[in-house]
Amino acid sequence: MTDDWQRTWHAVRSVLGSKWAFHVVRALSEREQGFNDLRRSLGGVSAKTLSERLRELRCLNFVEKEVHATSPPTTTYRLTDHGTSLAAIMSDVESLVEPVECPDGDCPVPAEIAPECVCSNSVEGAAESTCDL
Repeated sequence: MTDDWQRTWHAVRSVLGSKWAFHVVRALSEREQGFNDLRRSLGGVSAKTLSERLRELRCLNFVEKEVHATSPPTTTYRLTDHGTSLAAIMSDVESLVEPVECPDGDCPVPAEIAPECVCSNSVEGAAESTCDL
């Protein structure tokens, strides 16, 4: 068995696992947007991080960039056909995910999403549960 699939999945995880990558794809699935509009719609992402995610997503052919010859120049970002396919898959996955209550504390969900799932033996202030599965 070759390890080509492993390289592919590592690359996918490397880019799509980056904070804000899925957020960018989801936001652009709703409409094309300029950089500042996209940043405002995401709320909380820094300009540097957004710029990095857009560049990575462009390199993977999920997002395309159009620069308009205005003064000052403006930029519009939109999903490519490839990006639209990814957004559809993400939408399907999103429809399957439903945060649930974890009464016994055995739930590896980040505390900010489901604070009721944090175990009593977790480190105070930790972002995720430290329960043994």
